[in-house]
Amino acid sequence: MRPRHFAVAACTTLFVAACTDRNTALTGPPLAANRSVTSETSSDQWASIVTGETGPGSMYALYVPQQWNGTVVYYAHGIRDVLEPVSLRDQDNFAAIRDQLGALHFAVAYSSFDENGYAVKDGAQRTHQLRGLFTARFGQPQRSLIVGHSLGGLVALDLGERFSGQYDGAASFCGIVGGTQAEVDRMANARLLFDMFYPGVLQGTFDQIPSGYIIDAATQARIVAAIGANPMGLLIIASIKQAGIEFNPFAPPAEAQRQMVTSLITALSFHARGQDNLLSLTNGKFPFDNTATTYSPADIIVPPLTAQMLAGVLQQINATAPRTSGDPSALNYTDQYFTPGGDLRIPTITVHNRFDPLVPYFHEPLLKGRVAAAGRSDLLVQRTNLSYGHCNLTVQEQVQAITDLDQWVQSGTKPAN
Repeated sequence: MRPRHFAVAACTTLFVAACTDRNTALTGPPLAANRSVTSETSSDQWASIVTGETGPGSMYALYVPQQWNGTVVYYAHGIRDVLEPVSLRDQDNFAAIRDQLGALHFAVAYSSFDENGYAVKDGAQRTHQLRGLFTARFGQPQRSLIVGHSLGGLVALDLGERFSGQYDGAASFCGIVGGTQAEVDRMANARLLFDMFYPGVLQGTFDQIPSGYIIDAATQARIVAAIGANPMGLLIIASIKQAGIEFNPFAPPAEAQRQMVTSLITALSFHARGQDNLLSLTNGKFPFDNTATTYSPADIIVPPLTAQMLAGVLQQINATAPRTSGDPSALNYTDQYFTPGGDLRIPTITVHNRFDPLVPYFHEPLLKGRVAAAGRSDLLVQRTNLSYGHCNLTVQEQVQAITDLDQWVQSGTKPAN
């Protein structure tokens, strides 16, 4: 069915700006015998710094501090573009976090992964291999914590859920903790709704993107111009739950509107860039099913919209939105890599920006609900940073979460949310 396009007349001034079988695969000895050390050194802070390779393209680093406290933090990094070279580069302020942890006598181990992109499967394997690498070099730690940012936050939950006998605690920062499918659904719905209000601005459709398509600066400018001509379309999209458009409603109006634009462009950009990558993992099949989706109001209806106005628009959208059933094998892949089940076995802490344009906050209540349904709420602490941004978390609050997790593991006393 061809979608009906909506062009709602503007009724308010809008300021916009451009922005820019799984368990078996990992249960064996984690590559300790195949490690290749490329360098070893030390510093005033670190008794030993080891770097090496676990295979073609995959690098790792092991840091052991002076006066090690017996805890190792195994770290999984966030998503990186598939075209970016694989490296151990700093990301999400992790070098600063690592060094602060070292000052507190924690050891740290991390990997580049073997590939970039939506590498949940490879990220889990390469991160899990760090255990064998570390133990072979420095002996068995007293405590092992698995920690990650964004995509790596999902990796941390995956390993913590599957290998609770090998990790003592898990922490996820701005993580995709509601699971891969929830994130895919959100981005596909944002694109679907954008096309209904702004037809012809972008190439392709919500379920078919030209190979190599990116939302470059010129395309962003077209998005901004289209929104400027029809600002009400943006307000409606931001008021629909399934689009997941994050903004701080308490910010000044111009700033809140800028955040809406930024969040929408972020969703569209990662949808365009990520679909190529995701299809390469799902044999070209699209993992999205909206046949039973009823598009509904978000928690906040953006003024000057009213609930009554939005209800009328949603009725049209639900009657005319394009629908697809998705491919079962692709949907199975996104479930396997990965949807957290909620049956926690180790202490787990999450920290998330309340207004996150890339990994919206709805992931946190999704996780909370699954954990509660499994009867494991005593093992989950969720903390919220009220700022806008993806992984816009301070180094201190992340280090604090890790040290709190370590104390929780040692004492058995659950820290505060």
